[in-house]
Amino acid sequence: MFQYYFIFRTGDFMDGFCEQVVKRDNKAKQKIISVILVSVFVLIEAFLMLLYIVVMDPFWIMFNIIIGIIAVFVLAKMLPRINRVEFDYSVVSNKFFVDKVLDKKKRKAFLRLDINTITDIDVIKGDNLPRVKFAKIRDCSTGKLEGSHYCVYNEPGRGECMIIFSPNEKILSGMRPHLNREIIKKLFLKK
Repeated sequence: MFQYYFIFRTGDFMDGFCEQVVKRDNKAKQKIISVILVSVFVLIEAFLMLLYIVVMDPFWIMFNIIIGIIAVFVLAKMLPRINRVEFDYSVVSNKFFVDKVLDKKKRKAFLRLDINTITDIDVIKGDNLPRVKFAKIRDCSTGKLEGSHYCVYNEPGRGECMIIFSPNEKILSGMRPHLNREIIKKLFLKK
């Protein structure tokens, strides 16, 4: 009983927990995908209308209506998911978690990382990204490189990987106790 009370009073059970939600700005990629989706369905509808005019079969009218309903349904479901993306960063003790949230409804694990496997981390300024071939590069930032951070870490079975993310001071402070001294000097003491 005393041990439980002592842990509860000192707050050790929540040592090193912090969280941040980052909303991704719509990039050109998302806008291009949206335009392509709408264009594909418009072209399919135009082709089916042309086919009806040539063939004059009532079957093609029903087929065109069904395709139109499917197109509206798909566009209504897909466009918000493509255009509303958020990333949820969490630091729990020595673990860094990133979850990808689509349209504030669907959440999936994007990254799980031991903080002590990080070999380099720094603010992105101009052209200071490492020029090394990485096994995987993940972008979970706001979409703006300038002012975001890059993080190089070793992933078991893959090798060196890099993430680009946009942490606030609370997330960086939560990671600080588990980073090596060179990274702490570079990231926190150069200011």
